[in-house]
Amino acid sequence: MCYVIGVKIPKKQTIKIGSALLDLDAIDIPAQSGFAYNNWHVIFNESSLRPGLMHWELIPNWVRNEKELIESRKKYTTLNIKAETLLTNKVAQSTIYTHRCLVLASQFFEWQQIEKEKYPHCIAINDTPLFYIAGVWNTWTNQNTGEIKNSFGIITTEANALMSKIHNIKKRMPTILNEDLANSWVNENLNDAQLLEIAKHQFTDTKMKAHTVAKNFQQSPSPCEKVDYKIFTPQSLF
Repeated sequence: MCYVIGVKIPKKQTIKIGSALLDLDAIDIPAQSGFAYNNWHVIFNESSLRPGLMHWELIPNWVRNEKELIESRKKYTTLNIKAETLLTNKVAQSTIYTHRCLVLASQFFEWQQIEKEKYPHCIAINDTPLFYIAGVWNTWTNQNTGEIKNSFGIITTEANALMSKIHNIKKRMPTILNEDLANSWVNENLNDAQLLEIAKHQFTDTKMKAHTVAKNFQQSPSPCEKVDYKIFTPQSLF
């Protein structure tokens, strides 16, 4: 799936999505697990397109308070939403037509399993320091405290050729969108067929790069630092 991502924007910059020009502040989060249930940087459309922070975990509208939210995590996760079942997903179906977002990322991390061992990889896009992952979002109110949170989940799709070798058990990957698809995802009124086509989009594997990293990379200040394992050969990895 896609449970660990990182993003780095060295200095304030302006990006263009469709006709919108958006100012992004400098960001440096080398790796964050979704299971930390913290905020993450997204771009969303709420009367106008803008960047913002949202809670990473699409909170179901039937969850009434923090206690119920914690209990719900024992039964299912809404950090990721499968593209194939997006239109029938009980959590996402109320958001998919009007509340779509772009999750900002510079890299994501997945594990390759060989025999009984798992080896983490850092995956990025060639010559692209910042890319977009499709997401959906909603607004949730804690009925006990009145606290209001915007929350989101990442869309995942079937793995392409590269990711099938890395994420070789479940064979999934985040739905990474080029600029045109990103614009369509957040700005256009899409019908069911168009929604599924974009949500299931597989980014071209030849435009991606990957390498193995330390097993404790999440505790490292440089989680994408390359680590070689003797078990790997170029043929076994790619």
